[in-house]
Amino acid sequence: MSRLMTATVLLVFIFSGLTAAQDRATFTVGTATAARGQKATGTIEVPAGSDAGLSIPVAVFHGAKPGPVLALVAGSHGTEYTSIIASRSLLRR
Repeated sequence: MSRLMTATVLLVFIFSGLTAAQDRATFTVGTATAARGQKATGTIEVPAGSDAGLSIPVAVFHGAKPGPVLALVAGSHGTEYTSIIASRSLLRR
């Protein structure tokens, strides 16, 4: 499976779990688990297949109250840096 295909499968998996996550006390994506009102960072580990393995950085901002979940994805095209820079800026804030 190519890296693009693997990343797409991971995103579909993550988005499918977002609705069920609205009322949880903790929210986990990959190795990052955040309690309500908290922020956590970690990675999504993609095992090696026909391509080398890959660690995708992830940040979770878990809202203080139950409600809709928003996922922001950056770097879907490796040469388009604007979304990566914007997400890193958001993470620092």
